[in-house]
Amino acid sequence: MTLWKELMLNGSVKLFMSNKVLDKYTANLSHEGFKIYTFDCSKWNSKNYHHDLATVLGFPGYYGENLDAFNDCLSDMVEEETDFVLVFKNYEFFAKQDSETAFHLLDIIQINSWQFLIEGVKLLSFVQSNDAAMNFPNLGAISAEWNDDEWLDESRGL
Repeated sequence: MTLWKELMLNGSVKLFMSNKVLDKYTANLSHEGFKIYTFDCSKWNSKNYHHDLATVLGFPGYYGENLDAFNDCLSDMVEEETDFVLVFKNYEFFAKQDSETAFHLLDIIQINSWQFLIEGVKLLSFVQSNDAAMNFPNLGAISAEWNDDEWLDESRGL
């Protein structure tokens, strides 16, 4: 089994503490053809992290610098048909300053990762933290939806 399949078995966002271990996984995925995008989150805050995301990921000039815009621009990356890894180093600094946004950013990545698979593109995220206790609520929680034929309440007799 290839490394990316092993990693994605229980979700596409993986936590790391050791930079040495992170570098090993990143190098292995690079050898599997993944493009690596790396962010140093030690100076991120709720006002400047979007600039770094947009610059590193090459988002268009109209990027709206909010989580909805991040979701939209990230989802457009599926068209590049390149497997990639988003590597966030020192994420604990950002998570301590803005835990809600830190969670939502990873949640958006997890949801997009599943959607990318439909198009045959693989997206993983490696989150390095110097805080061994850092954790997040479940990422990518998707509710069960009614099928297209019975989506409307009236089609189910409600």
